[in-house]
Order: sequence, then structure tokens, then C-alpha cells
Amino acid sequence: MNLFGTDTLVIEQPWGAGRHLFGTRYRTTALTEHGVPLATAADRKFLGPLRKLLRATGFSGRTVYDLAVTSPQGQVLLLVHKGAGKPPTRVSRPDGTPVGSVRREGRGSYALLDPGGRRLCGLTDVATFTPGALAKGANGRVRRDVLRLRPGTPEPVRSLALATALAFDVVRGIGTNHTSGGGFDFPTSA
Repeated sequence: MNLFGTDTLVIEQPWGAGRHLFGTRYRTTALTEHGVPLATAADRKFLGPLRKLLRATGFSGRTVYDLAVTSPQGQVLLLVHKGAGKPPTRVSRPDGTPVGSVRREGRGSYALLDPGGRRLCGLTDVATFTPGALAKGANGRVRRDVLRLRPGTPEPVRSLALATALAFDVVRGIGTNHTSGGGFDFPTSA
């Protein structure tokens, strides 16, 4: 089983007081429903002092994010990049080939776009996302989100939906600062 071959992902993000107050690096882990690790999304580069400072504030969601989605063996599967401010979140293959992008359209609404910026569909057209159940994970307390893709979802929509779920807080504009409000704003049905 691999990231692109499963229709249900459980996505865990470390969750705790220290993480909320001082955490500046983004990291999520995708698992099967049975707890088998499939991928990790994490910052690719060193964060300079200014970016660390901004990510510890309410401006976290407006800073630059450069994430790599990697397999448990360390193979890069996807790259996810969001520039400063509120631009669409770009998704590309490991060789830099654009897959497309994700644009927040409004509260709880996300458009999946092709590399030229044309709308392919809305995320809820191809997936159901259930955010935010707090649970005990292997390494402490986690927020556990669940993504259920419609079986047979074609590329590039599948990769864009996976990237959206793995980088959900980046796509929705919260980033690493969970003390600034924002709440969950994702519809729970497809």
C-alpha cells in the first residue's frame, strides 16, 4: 500500500501546549486506517530567525511554506509550496513538474486547479474530510484528521486532494500557529 493507492488517510499532527506556543516547523503524518505509515509532510528547509518569529505569531499562515511529502523510506512524493500572503498553494512532482494548485475560495471551500490555474473541481466534489479529533498517538497527543477520497479519483485531482489534506493548515491559512483562532472551517461531507 502507498500514498497514491489508498482512498482513506488518517492524518496526524502533533498537538500540545508546547507545540502550540513554540512550534514553528510544519509536520503531519499520513497513515492507513490500520495505522501503517504512508507519508510525512514537513518543512524542507532551515527556517531563518525572522520566519521562525513570524510563524510563532498570528502571521504564521501568511509566511512562506516549502514542504516535502515523503514516503517512510524517505522518497520525495510531492512538493507543496505556498508563498507569502494568501496565494494559492502550489503542488508539484519531485522533479518540479507542476501538478496544479489549491486555492481557498471561501470559508470551507477549496478549489483544485490545473497548472494553468483553471478550476478542475472543488475538494468536496472528490473527498470527504473530517478534521480535528484529538487522540493519543504513538509519540504523544495528536490532532487526527481523516480524508476519504472517492474511489477512482483520477490524477492530478488525487494528488491535489492528498496535498491539501497533508498541508491543510497551510492551505487554510493557519500555518503552525493554532492559538490565533481560525477554528475548523471545512465541510464534513462530499
